[in-house]
Amino acid sequence: MTRFDDKRLTDIVLGEAILALLSEGDPITPYSLIEKLQLMAVSEKMAFRKQACTSAIIEVQSSLMAQPSEYGSFQPGNEYPSGSKMIH
Repeated sequence: MTRFDDKRLTDIVLGEAILALLSEGDPITPYSLIEKLQLMAVSEKMAFRKQACTSAIIEVQSSLMAQPSEYGSFQPGNEYPSGSKMIH
C-alpha cells in the first residue's frame, strides 16, 4: 500500500468508529473514539486494518496533545483525564 492508501484507510476506520458510536447512541468524545478504535483493533483480523486502527488512535491522541481543550489535557496512558467532559 502507498502512504496515500494508508492515510485513506485510516480515515475510513476513523469514520467507521464514529458511525458505530452514533448508532450505539454513545457520546462522541476523543476518548470514546479512542476506546472504540481500540476495540475495533482488537477484533480486527486483517493486519492492514488493525494497523489503520492504530494509526487512527495515534492521530486522535496527537490532536488532543496539540490542542488542550474542554476535554482536559491528554497524557499518553491516561485515557480519561480529570476535568474531561463528555458531549454528544
